[in-house]
Amino acid sequence: MATNSTIPILEFKRLLHELRDRRPDIGIRFRLMGEMWQVNHLHILEVTESGVALHDPLSGKVILITDVARIMQFEIDENFHHYEPHNHYTVDPALVNH
Repeated sequence: MATNSTIPILEFKRLLHELRDRRPDIGIRFRLMGEMWQVNHLHILEVTESGVALHDPLSGKVILITDVARIMQFEIDENFHHYEPHNHYTVDPALVNH
């Protein structure tokens, strides 16, 4: 099993843009501050300067996150660049570099 990795918020935002633009088929699952993990992997519909709109293909619901800095951890369901599937990555809003 892969180890937990921490990434800066700017890298996470860049990842959201790249997944939306290059690999919209890859799903992302996340955990917001103070909440449990999302049950399903979601597809990215839109990314704004501070938020993201996601679609749950199983329920048909659209989820709006107005502040991506509230996302504490995430995982994706397929390999993408150096990100491994089903590995929990921690988003650090204060981290500037690796």
